[in-house]
Amino acid sequence: MKQSEAGFSLVELLVAITLLSLVLVSVAQLNVALARRFYALSGGAARSAVVAQQVNQFTAMPFDSLKSKAGTITVNKPPLPYTRKVTVDSLSPKLRRVTIVITPLNSVFAPDTLVLQRSKPGNNPFKTP
Repeated sequence: MKQSEAGFSLVELLVAITLLSLVLVSVAQLNVALARRFYALSGGAARSAVVAQQVNQFTAMPFDSLKSKAGTITVNKPPLPYTRKVTVDSLSPKLRRVTIVITPLNSVFAPDTLVLQRSKPGNNPFKTP
């Protein structure tokens, strides 16, 4: 065997390192894209949960208590810190429109607006003696 044929040459090592770096860079880009997608999906689920919670809260609340909840609050609890703005409009003495705007503190997520119309319950015909 000749001396020049033994082992790897410097050129072969440079080619191998270049190919390895190209593969690792593409894998890193894929990981970053997957992490961004996962973050968006997990935030979307948390946003849906907050929206459902607010709808349930204002649907179950007594009609006469709706005006007391008007205003803006900020909730800093994970998984989704947000600001909630509630506006209550009286459409008639027995009808109110509740507008809820939920704005996540993270600007990646878009704000949601909910509009509920609540009516004052009348007399229950089943409770007559």
